[in-house]
Amino acid sequence: MERVLFLEQDADERSPTLNCVMEIVRKRKCELKCIFLVPVSLEITDWIQVQEKQIKEATARAEGVARKFQEKLTSEGLKFSWKVIPFTPSAFIESVQEMLPVNVIITGKLNLDPLAEKGIKHLEDLSVYFSCPVLPARSLIKEKGSNGRILSRMLLFGTGAAGIYFGFFPLLEKFNKVLYMKGGVLGALAVMLTVPIVAYTYGSFTECIPKLLGLEKTAGH
Repeated sequence: MERVLFLEQDADERSPTLNCVMEIVRKRKCELKCIFLVPVSLEITDWIQVQEKQIKEATARAEGVARKFQEKLTSEGLKFSWKVIPFTPSAFIESVQEMLPVNVIITGKLNLDPLAEKGIKHLEDLSVYFSCPVLPARSLIKEKGSNGRILSRMLLFGTGAAGIYFGFFPLLEKFNKVLYMKGGVLGALAVMLTVPIVAYTYGSFTECIPKLLGLEKTAGH
């Protein structure tokens, strides 16, 4: 079974990133592990009582969210484990290592500033540190939304391509006699306009196919 580790600050059951990860887990039947991070300001010393109260409230809120999702996933026969920790470098490193190995780490809302002292300033650093692929959840949400746009574009230009094939091409010989092959400026302009329109329509339709199938190459690949 594939295992996914999700990292997020300020847990919220309405979080689009968390719900996106839940949807992926359901579809792929993965085991989900979550670490919910409670921000801690190590520089504030004059407001210790205030910070303790805020940490306590944030921890309780995160635990409530975790229990709700645990109940949902467990009822669906999926494995779900979680931790709520103060977001300090040592607690973070230790907790992630406890959750490993996983197939991928997905990050939601995550400020990496507290990890700078460990040399972790970017998601790439996180990936290298734990020797595990790391993906931002926002890229998964964007990809999900892109599929809908690709389908809409494919439908639009597919309709146009079908119209050209069934409506225009059968009349092409007639257009050749009446317009295209008569010579002159008007015929030349008609050809100059028709060819790119047909090419663009067909090209726009066919380019959607590899994108929809996930076969499109990305930078660096």
